[in-house]
Amino acid sequence: MKALMNRLFPLLLLLTILGCGSSEEESTKSFTPPADGKITDEMASKYVKASQSLMGAIKIHTERMSKFRDRHGLQNSDLIKLTDSTYRIEHPKVIREWDKLQEKWKQEENKAYMVAGISEDEFTWIASALTDTVRNAEIQKDIEKKLEAIQKE
Repeated sequence: MKALMNRLFPLLLLLTILGCGSSEEESTKSFTPPADGKITDEMASKYVKASQSLMGAIKIHTERMSKFRDRHGLQNSDLIKLTDSTYRIEHPKVIREWDKLQEKWKQEENKAYMVAGISEDEFTWIASALTDTVRNAEIQKDIEKKLEAIQKE
């Protein structure tokens, strides 16, 4: 459980920081969690597939972010400046590039969900449900093994 959370938490944190993109098609779908709170095999399969795609997208995005920071002499701690209205006015070129970078991320994130056949809401629910060791202990172990195998690739 702890190992799984150590792997999932950074992914979920990054997704939260980057913002959650949604396409029109995705926003029209709604996800209703199962009443019993259990993750099905089909859900687990989609979750793993989306996670794999997201891990690849995060790797690419991390490289893009590094190049962006280098080009503009920014540190990770400086990225908060990008939300400051004064900084945004004084650095329009940086902000345009940042906005394009974020749009690319949203596209990659949406693509990962679409390829896996899962909505962002369902993905997020599954991630949360994985912490329920009473209802989802067995499937949690299965997902953890699959995600570990993906990371080793």
